[in-house]
Amino acid sequence: MLNLYKKLSLVDVVNFIFWLAIFIFYLISFPVSEFKMHGFLLLAGLLIFQIIIVKIRSNLQPTKGQKLLLLIYPVVFLVMIFDGIHLVLPYINSNVYDHELYQIDQRILGVNPTVWIESYINPYLTELMYILYFFYFPMPLIILGYLYLQKNYKALDKAFVFMFVTYYGAYLLYFLVPALGPRFYPELVAQQKVSLDGLWLTDIIRDTISSLEHNKFDAFPSLHAAISLAVIILVAQYRKKWLWFFVPVLIGILISLIYCRYHYFIDIIGGVVWTLIAFAITEKYYDKLYQKYFVAFLK
Repeated sequence: MLNLYKKLSLVDVVNFIFWLAIFIFYLISFPVSEFKMHGFLLLAGLLIFQIIIVKIRSNLQPTKGQKLLLLIYPVVFLVMIFDGIHLVLPYINSNVYDHELYQIDQRILGVNPTVWIESYINPYLTELMYILYFFYFPMPLIILGYLYLQKNYKALDKAFVFMFVTYYGAYLLYFLVPALGPRFYPELVAQQKVSLDGLWLTDIIRDTISSLEHNKFDAFPSLHAAISLAVIILVAQYRKKWLWFFVPVLIGILISLIYCRYHYFIDIIGGVVWTLIAFAITEKYYDKLYQKYFVAFLK
């Protein structure tokens, strides 16, 4: 057991802390939840999965299959835990704060950006905006994949910790400020007169995201803004030559959040601010903790 403890990574710890938060929420929501068994199976499965990962990492000579599992483990854990948020969030906070976010946008900008931008809507731009919006999903894997191919496992581990602190902090804020976004808020929908018709991929992207996104209360803060900025920070740290590509992509993604009606302007501000906080936390504590207590999640 002591040997397993010595094989913990900071990625494991960050994952477990958020798992524990969701487990507490699950217990609180249990009396009224419609997902008692689903929630139990998900949380139990994730805990067992993490124990297996730590056990594999303790092996002196892991097999190729085990090495692959170590590599994909953070992404699998992140996706599964996000999928489970909808099982507990409505029972923890039943409020919906779209009206408040809408009003904040009005006070900051004097207009609602999703309505203001309608004068620029056309099928070609719509197609581009949805492609940029979708590019957010594989975007982190580019810089993470680069670090993996360079076999810079400590930098990869630190990048994952930074990313996961960003993700999980945003997930917790969903519980504090549940909101559906401009595409669902009736007062805004009534003002949106121009349909978002694209060319070939728009409907496919929109329908795919809608079907996979079980948690709809994920407007504030914008993870698209948060993680896209996190990628820029990592690229600036480890592969500055790529900034010529990633900076315009970041700008395009931020515009797409308004254009495609997924987010309020204040959601984007919230995502940017949280990323900067997550980066500061990682920079302050990672090296101290890593050197004294932990190993990289991948060896």
